[in-house]
This record gives sequence, structure tokens and C-alpha cells, in this order.
Amino acid sequence: MRAYYFFYSFFYFIKLAFKRKHYNIIFYAPHHFNRGNNSENIFFKDLLDLCKTHNLSFLYLEEPDVYSNQKRSKIAIPFDFIYYLTVFFRKFMKSKISYIDDDKKIGGFMKKIFFKNITFDNYITISQSMLSFFNGVNSDAKRFDLQHGTIHAKKKSYLYNGIVSSNLKENDVTLLLRGNAFKDILIKNDTSNYFLDHIKVIGISNFNNVIPSKLNKNVLVSLQFTHDHSFDENKEIAENLEIHIKKESSFHFYLKSHPRFNNEINLSRFLSLPNVSLFSEDLKDSFDKCSFHLTSYSSVTFEASLHGIPTCFLQLDPIKMSIFNTQYNYPFYNYLLSDLYNNYSFCSLKAQKWAKEFYQPFCEASFLKSLKNA
Repeated sequence: MRAYYFFYSFFYFIKLAFKRKHYNIIFYAPHHFNRGNNSENIFFKDLLDLCKTHNLSFLYLEEPDVYSNQKRSKIAIPFDFIYYLTVFFRKFMKSKISYIDDDKKIGGFMKKIFFKNITFDNYITISQSMLSFFNGVNSDAKRFDLQHGTIHAKKKSYLYNGIVSSNLKENDVTLLLRGNAFKDILIKNDTSNYFLDHIKVIGISNFNNVIPSKLNKNVLVSLQFTHDHSFDENKEIAENLEIHIKKESSFHFYLKSHPRFNNEINLSRFLSLPNVSLFSEDLKDSFDKCSFHLTSYSSVTFEASLHGIPTCFLQLDPIKMSIFNTQYNYPFYNYLLSDLYNNYSFCSLKAQKWAKEFYQPFCEASFLKSLKNA
């Protein structure tokens, strides 16, 4: 199947080299973000729908991810050929300046062959993918990074010790954020004031603020076993979770794997326990089933809170995995499940109020205003 996407991409970009076309926006994302129904990229959904409504021309490109089990998008153009060609060139271009300079040069080279007849005003990516490459293709385009998870003052890809990531700064990137609380954290901790005019809060599609109709002892567990963590970090999370499940034996735990889970931890150690099940349905379905949420530091905490579902946190590395305490001031960070159960109505309402500072409703006007030539 990988060969299919590679050759589809190859012939598409060969054809594109001879076809003059202008786009208002190029969307770009790795395919592991296809987490919705029918392999839909739920992060781009609002923006793609808006483009169709306002007749904004766009090209949606999808980057392959060999570590992901997610299916490929049915509407995106595979970027496989250009992506692997870029990876090949990177091996021979070891700039004394930075990888950013390398990717700009590669983008400039690709422009002469595959993008010479393609122009675009805006480039929007997720997880900062190929920012420098497309800066090299078109330095006049406005570049954006769309928020997909947690962003805070200690996240090196955004901000660390008051210094903005070079990938953002050198590519003159504007962040598209979900809520004002994220914006306030970045601006407050940015010593260069870069984010003062490089952030746009556009919100996210409204969640139905529904408190579970009947209190139960079902717990959604947002697992975070991925290759992003070291072996020891995944092991620490697993050991802590197992202790927690055994200690809270009156609760039933429904494990939901991270979208990029690739068997970093054998889940049978948990599934052998009588109060544990695997949950493979859509995330929103879990909010109807469970009254509680348990995680190390998953952004699902925000979605759960918007539904009035409070979160219990595994107590892990205080620097790397305690951001909901140190950065987001979650109101019940040190609560046990039994504490949340005994004060459920109060915790539910307060968690919902807390989340609304981080997630605002999607604002079309804010997004359109941020675009170049829209």
C-alpha cells in the first residue's frame, strides 16, 4: 500500500510541474493526525469546511508516517514522493548553520522543478512539519502552525526558558491556538515578545457540555505509550498505572491507546486484571460511558473537562509530566479517584469552567482575518 501512495504522489507532482495553479492555502500534516471517522483529520476539519464555504482555494498535502497505524486520508494528496526525496537530500546536506537552513535550500531546489508553476498565499501545518521546506518554496507566504495538543512554557518546540523555538522564529510562524489561556502562558513567558504579534486564537469546534446523566465508577484511561518517550519513561508510566489500577479496585478502567501507539508497552499486563478493559471506540463515546478520566498528561483532559468529567493524574516526573499542575493549574491535580467521586458535582462543574479558559468556540472571523490575501 505504501508503494501505491508513493507512485500516486510521484505522478501527481510530475503533472503539477507543468500545471499553473494558485492556492489561497496549502494545508500540510503527517497522516497520524487522521483520527476521526473515515480517516478524517479532525484538526483540519473546521478550516477545510470554512474554505469550502468561503470559496478559498486550497491544496491539502499529507506526509507519510511509518510509525503510525492510522489510515491515510481520502481527500488529501500524498506527499510521499517529495517527502522521501527531501529526507534523501537531508542526508547529504549537513549545514554548519542549522537543519532549518538545509530544508530551506531543499525547498528552493524543489521549487525550480515541482513547484515552479504553483503559488500560494498561506501555509498551515500541524506539529511544525516542513515549515522550513515550504519557506524555501515560497518565502512570501504566511506560515502558520495549528495547535494539536498541549502547548506551554517548557515545551522546547515552542518555548523554553523564555526563548522561542528557532523553527518558529526563523520561519516567522504564527500560531493558531484553541484558547486565550494558552496564549497568555506563552506571552507571559516569552522574553523576546515574539508571540505578542505571532498568535491568533481561533478556537475549536464546540463540544457539547454534557455532564454524565448517571454517576458511575467507569474511568477512561488516556494512555501515552509512544516512541516519543524513552523506554524508561514508558516503563515508569506503566508501573505507576498498574499500581493505581490495583489500588482503586472498586473502579473499572477503560484503556484507550494513544493514536501513535506502536506496542511500546505490552497491554496484557493491564488487561489480565479483572477491572480493566480495552476501549477502541471513538473518544466522544467514552464520555458517555465514563464519569472519570485518568492520564499522565494527555490533552484529553481538556475535552473530558468540557464534558464535565474530572481527571485524576498519575504522579510522575515533576518536570516533564506534571504540566497540568505547573503550567495549567488544574484545580484537582492531586486528587485521588475516590476524592473526585465523593465531590463529583463540585469537581465536574469546576473542571468544566477551567477548561473553557483553554478551549474557546471556533471563530471563523478570527481565522479569516489572520490569513494573507483572504
